[in-house]
Amino acid sequence: MPDDEEFGASSRAGRGGAVTYHETADWLRLPDGPTFSGAASSVTIGADERIYVFNRGPQRIVVLEADGTYAGGWGDAADYARPHGISTCADGDLLLVDVGAHVIDKVHPDGRRVLRLGTPGHRTAAYSGEPFNQPTDAVEHPATREIFVADGYGNARIHRYDPDGRLISSWGKPGSGPGRLSNPHGLCLLDDDHLAVCDRENHRLQIFDLDGGLVESRHQHRPAAVRRIGDLLYIAELGPPAYMHGSIPDMGSCVTVTTLDGTAVDRLGAHRPGLGVGAFLSPHGMAVSATGAVYVAEVNAVYLETLGLPVPPLDDLPSLRRWAPTEGERIP
Repeated sequence: MPDDEEFGASSRAGRGGAVTYHETADWLRLPDGPTFSGAASSVTIGADERIYVFNRGPQRIVVLEADGTYAGGWGDAADYARPHGISTCADGDLLLVDVGAHVIDKVHPDGRRVLRLGTPGHRTAAYSGEPFNQPTDAVEHPATREIFVADGYGNARIHRYDPDGRLISSWGKPGSGPGRLSNPHGLCLLDDDHLAVCDRENHRLQIFDLDGGLVESRHQHRPAAVRRIGDLLYIAELGPPAYMHGSIPDMGSCVTVTTLDGTAVDRLGAHRPGLGVGAFLSPHGMAVSATGAVYVAEVNAVYLETLGLPVPPLDDLPSLRRWAPTEGERIP
């Protein structure tokens, strides 16, 4: 990962030099059979540069080539009850977070499990601080191989594990004060010493050192996922609750691009929440390639249900989108 003298140092990507993006419509080409069932909950780019989509369709992991063609997949509902988070480790393995089974698996790209955190079906008492109660995301430190887990929906904790799966420490308590958490949802190691946490229901991104010390807090509308590439941060923002949907313009349902110090330089899908080209409904997971292509996984079926709106046939409901830098541009 890139290192800075200090996290938040001024970026080379000022507004004048910001990258602009466009959605690559019709990029995804799945054969008959595999479908995300309206909920491609998370996405990552593997060491082989393929796209791995952890989803709630009949094939839980769908693998895509960079051009959007189908490259295979594995896993079903018996393997993963409710897919949620996915990330790629430095050694090419994948971390899969099953919010329904309360476990985190480290697997080879073909699905062979090498490590499991948690016991399938065992849920700890809500907000006890003990792992796990509906965990949401996990990332591995590329140097130490320690694993950091966001224990989000039924807890308010970040857990730190050694490479063999032994718990080292935990931090976070329910609440809205500095360092407190309300559904820690997405994680990203910003550098070797800092972890960004999408403190979703507190509407902020909190940045911690690896011992849980709070470094910085930034407002962000319902952040679900965050990624760093070069001098830019990409933050996926979920849509607003039902009583705000459609009545307040420019409220979430976008990917905000910022410099490392938090200055917004672009917003993908802003002002156009929906299912059409150039719009997002419920960005939930995200991956960004080294060349700046942004893959966004959405849980649109779930979100439409919470809004009380009709849900289209799941096989036809888009839930994975790809945006690319305008031709000739590259991220700073």
